[in-house]
Amino acid sequence: MNEDLFKCLSDLNRRRILYCIGGQEMCVNSISECLELEQSLVSHHLKELYTCGLVTRERRGKKNYYKVSQKQVMDLLENAKELGDSLKVCKSD
Repeated sequence: MNEDLFKCLSDLNRRRILYCIGGQEMCVNSISECLELEQSLVSHHLKELYTCGLVTRERRGKKNYYKVSQKQVMDLLENAKELGDSLKVCKSD
């Protein structure tokens, strides 16, 4: 397993960014507005997501546009959420 991948996904804001982007392309400003986070914070997290290979980046004029690199990234997030939900149910029994 790739330790850096899980470290990258362990941050809540990074996961929120991935969910915000989903299947579309977005610039930093749009992501910041979507999540109500400072642009500098979003840019920092996008850099980490890009370094881990979870998002791709395309420069258009003065703006960078980001999208999730592979469908499997979103599948992994959904599977992890489902597993977490089922483990919470088991703990309450």
